[in-house]
Amino acid sequence: VKKKGKKTIDLLRRFESRNVTFVEPDGSWPIVWERAKGMHVWDDAGREYLDFTAAFAVAATGHANPRIVAAGQRQMEKLLHAMGDVHPHALKAELACGLSRITFERLARRTGKTIFCNSGFEAVEAAL
Repeated sequence: VKKKGKKTIDLLRRFESRNVTFVEPDGSWPIVWERAKGMHVWDDAGREYLDFTAAFAVAATGHANPRIVAAGQRQMEKLLHAMGDVHPHALKAELACGLSRITFERLARRTGKTIFCNSGFEAVEAAL
């Protein structure tokens, strides 16, 4: 573990609940990522790895996908956050409509309502 990675692990040990990130007692795990592109990630020593974690949108788009980065930059230039449950943006309504179209209307032949969640837990809780 290089100096920067060791510092990161030391900070995690000191300030993050041990229930979140597993840290090997000898500090050999986790691999602290420095940067990523496509399916490739690099640690602070410059070692390259393939990202098979399939985390979040990376599974579908890859790290630093130029089209996704450009779309994010365009949106951030317009509006970064609007508390959509209080001050919605038109795209929120359009997405809800689109989701109804490709799910409820296609499968059950009726319109349906969407609830936007941040996690699987919230989605299950809302469904119950």
